[in-house]
Formats: sequence, C-alpha cells, structure tokens
Amino acid sequence: MPNKKSFTLYIVSILSVILLSFLIYQKLTLLSFINISFYFGITLLFVAAFTITLKGGFFDGITYGFRRLFVSKGRELSKEEVDEMIPVSELLDFDHSPFLISGLMVTGTMILALLIYYL
Repeated sequence: MPNKKSFTLYIVSILSVILLSFLIYQKLTLLSFINISFYFGITLLFVAAFTITLKGGFFDGITYGFRRLFVSKGRELSKEEVDEMIPVSELLDFDHSPFLISGLMVTGTMILALLIYYL
C-alpha cells in the first residue's frame, strides 16, 4: 500500500500529465496521455534509481579518489583530511521510496492506458 507522499506525488503527476496534454496537444486523448505519462514515469523511476545508487555507496570510491587526486585551495590534502570528509552516501538524507512507488504507479497507469489503446 503506497504511503501518503507516494500517493500525493502520483496524483500531482497525473494532474500534470493531463495539464501538459492540454498545453502541448490542445486536447486530451489517450495517446497524448500515454506519451506524456511515459516521461513522468521514467523521470520518477530515474530519480529513485539514482538515489538508490547514490545512497548505496557506489560513488563513494570515485569521490574518494578525486579528493585524493586534486588539490584543495592550492594545497594537497593529507590522507587524514580526506578520511575525515563525509562520504557522498552519508550526505544524502533523502527517501527514495515515494519516487519509486509513484513512478511505478504512473508507469502502471501508462501501461494500462496503452493496453486500452491497443485493444
């Protein structure tokens, strides 16, 4: 069961899809709804996947290497200074689940509309 944030994001996304359909196509058709909802769904899923990847520590090694490689304010950083820096995965205090759930719901709605369109 989706939580309140996910459901709110889903409703805002669907209303935005309808509004953009009127603005871009000057009418609301099933095909315009499918086209625009695809972009909304994939964007929400991309944000969720990027956040999961970032929080999982994938970029910590890369940023650690760059911190060791480059100089800061004209001087090289010592190993202790680099070790004291907070990893990128710990800097992000962001819940990815509303984006994941609402992205799946928007994509599911788009697939349902696509099935209706082709049947």
